[in-house]
Amino acid sequence: MKQTYYRICSNCGNQNSADANFCLKCGTTLTTADDYAMIPHAADQSFPLFDLELTPDEVAQTKTFIITKDTEIPTGYRTVGMIFAESDVAPRAGAKAAWEDMMKHLYALLLAKGYAGAARITIQAEPMSPGQLCLYGEALVHDSQH
Repeated sequence: MKQTYYRICSNCGNQNSADANFCLKCGTTLTTADDYAMIPHAADQSFPLFDLELTPDEVAQTKTFIITKDTEIPTGYRTVGMIFAESDVAPRAGAKAAWEDMMKHLYALLLAKGYAGAARITIQAEPMSPGQLCLYGEALVHDSQH
């Protein structure tokens, strides 16, 4: 399987070589914790969220979010209303950039509102702007939250 590793700077998001010890753009120290495998034509939700300027606690919290299209609410959670996130990239940026930007906006919303995730989500291209994505669903909180 073809894949390439990079060190993505947690400060500025610059893509550095896999053996870089410092970011070539801003000089931030890089370690193996900054390593990301880039798979051609694919991605997951572990992309770096450098635009959000997250604290270490917030980064840890993003790793626990539940994001699902299932119609059943996961055990131990309840919904508290509808949520919405969309991409805000140039039309020619491409679907991957649109997806990453939309997810960045979703993560920012979940963090800002103290949500535990999103359920019953739908993601669709915006009809007037192909390449732009829109996500809507229901916000989740832990069942013990009021």
